[in-house]
Amino acid sequence: MDKKHKFLEIVAKYCDKEASEITEDMRFREDLGFNSLSFMTFLGDLEDTLDVELEEEEAIRITTIGEALQYMNTLFEE
Repeated sequence: MDKKHKFLEIVAKYCDKEASEITEDMRFREDLGFNSLSFMTFLGDLEDTLDVELEEEEAIRITTIGEALQYMNTLFEE
């Protein structure tokens, strides 16, 4: 399973969509129903599962799946 698919599987755990239904233009709050607590819990799960360390200030500015994937790609390149 590639990192994008793992990422989408983690997102799917926190909303009522299947990973295959999640698109890059979807917004965490408006389209997927995340609130502040679920988003922070999601970030922790993401760090643990994908073995990355997120910069909190960067992460909280992310609003769409596409932005999150771009940010994750920069972390994987480091």
